[in-house]
Amino acid sequence: MLLNISVRYDPLEDRLLLRLTLRVDGQPVEHWLHLTRRICIALRRDLQAMVDLSAELPERMDKGARAVVSAAHHQAVSSQVPTRTEAADDAPAPEQPPVLVTKVVCGRRRADARWVVQFERRGQPPLALVLSNPTLHALVDALSRRVAVAHWALPELPLERTAPQPGVGGALH
Repeated sequence: MLLNISVRYDPLEDRLLLRLTLRVDGQPVEHWLHLTRRICIALRRDLQAMVDLSAELPERMDKGARAVVSAAHHQAVSSQVPTRTEAADDAPAPEQPPVLVTKVVCGRRRADARWVVQFERRGQPPLALVLSNPTLHALVDALSRRVAVAHWALPELPLERTAPQPGVGGALH
């Protein structure tokens, strides 16, 4: 069971440092993962697809309208998840060196429609996270904020664009 997700930028390694705290046999277990820029590009693309699916948009909807509605849906869901930002200096240091993520596979379980993000790790077995809809959106939001801090100049995703405010430009019919 997932207890906590923490994301910060590691300027020394030029990687994102992802800390996952899971409950295993009643005890909290931490996993520290290093995400490279290349992995983040693929992960962000897959997370965007998952966010779009979570909005349950009709296939016939115009591509531009889909992006706007998906971004608004993401903002609405992620704003309901309790999050906090802490200074990097206050964050705990890993007890062991972070494990390099070599691949990320994302999808949805058929049985219960929960989201799955599986991290392939160098020298270790894969680590799979099963996420609820709100937790998915919180993870996406946290990653987007840290990618911005890294100044990697990655292309902006549709969910990172500000959704238009009601009454301001383009209306949906």
